[in-house]
Amino acid sequence: MILQALPESPEELLGVGIGAPGPLDPATGVIIKTPNLPWENLPLVRLVQEALGCTVYLGNDADVAALAEHRLGAGKGARHMVYMTISTGIGGGVIMDGKLLTGRGQGGEIGHMTIIPDGPVCSCGKPGHLEALASGTAIARIARERLAAGEESTLRGIPASGITAAAVGDAAKAGDPMAADIVQQAGHHIGISIASLMHLLNPEIVVLGGGVTEIGDLLFDSIHEAVRRYAMHPRYWEGTPIVRSALGGEVGLLGAAALVMMRHSL
Repeated sequence: MILQALPESPEELLGVGIGAPGPLDPATGVIIKTPNLPWENLPLVRLVQEALGCTVYLGNDADVAALAEHRLGAGKGARHMVYMTISTGIGGGVIMDGKLLTGRGQGGEIGHMTIIPDGPVCSCGKPGHLEALASGTAIARIARERLAAGEESTLRGIPASGITAAAVGDAAKAGDPMAADIVQQAGHHIGISIASLMHLLNPEIVVLGGGVTEIGDLLFDSIHEAVRRYAMHPRYWEGTPIVRSALGGEVGLLGAAALVMMRHSL
């Protein structure tokens, strides 16, 4: 697909941007380890550069999505923004003073903030991370666990393979008590993490993307309630909107392009 999109003249190309799951090292172009894919110490930039014969830039997929939302989407015009994507896993990107904040390269892993120290084991192998409590994968897992424990739900008639976050969200919106409780608990944990991020970073706006956000008000109401409960002062959340991503499924592609432009100071 990249070959099909390349311009005929090499002079027209600034570079190729890649957004990939992390943790990764953008300086060396190596994917260190991906919890949800079988990659470890993969020299992705070298492999792609050898295949294409052009300059390749690598960024964490949530980081490049944050770049896109900041340049083109819901965070356009903000100097300080937190982006969180909630889907199979949970990722994040932080914009401070108009620039992507990554520390030594692996910063912004919002999904791996510890929310419950002795909580369920995350895909990365550590206990109690946000991703293990509120990702789409976690929502589906919790629903299956509660059904196996005997709780009543309209989801009971669905095969286990069909119990997804989307199915739980649909059941919750239709008034299913168990599904609604699972969604609200996920929002509660997301809200706790956002309150902590507000204390640490004091952003102007928080942008949430990913398929789980399509659940809508039931999730967002729970997020807002937790933020107000756990933020130490209203000043942190007053005037700090928590909004849906504006770029939808294109955010990763636009973000990879934004990564190239950032590297060229454009």
